[in-house]
Amino acid sequence: MKTTYYANLNKIDMSKYTPVAISGDCGKLVGFEGVALRELSPYPFFKKWKTIEDKIDDMYDAGEISMKEYRDYKQENQNAYIRQFYQSVLKKLDPREVYSKLGENAVLVCFEKPTEFCHRFLVAGWLEYNLNIEVNEIGYENDKQVQENRARLKSKIINEIVKDEMTKQEKMNEI
Repeated sequence: MKTTYYANLNKIDMSKYTPVAISGDCGKLVGFEGVALRELSPYPFFKKWKTIEDKIDDMYDAGEISMKEYRDYKQENQNAYIRQFYQSVLKKLDPREVYSKLGENAVLVCFEKPTEFCHRFLVAGWLEYNLNIEVNEIGYENDKQVQENRARLKSKIINEIVKDEMTKQEKMNEI
């Protein structure tokens, strides 16, 4: 299993891989007509998150906030996204069933470039953590910046999983 973004699909050997759209629109905005698994999309909350993300960018561009504030707000908004994505999407799914549905030759596809914040890395990290597999960005396996971004987002989703598991354990201990 791999990940990529829509603009990179033309570089993938389609005889080896099956692209699977996991964006909310299932790739329709870019004319993707392949397989989609919308249940892995951030659809329920993405527009609200994106509105906040754009507002932070606008505030910085207008000189209303400093670079430090910009980075802090972006980080806070992305952390909120990760919590929401885990709670609203991933927590409700069985990683084994998802992997079985997708298959080992699936390539999870979304919009963002591999150096940007993207939920496909959260999905990949969730699968890696739960199934003890590796899910790399196709064509960027040796790109340090992409690997750092992927590892950072994997770490953040694992933190959410672990926090959730600890909360469950604490509730069990109260019984």
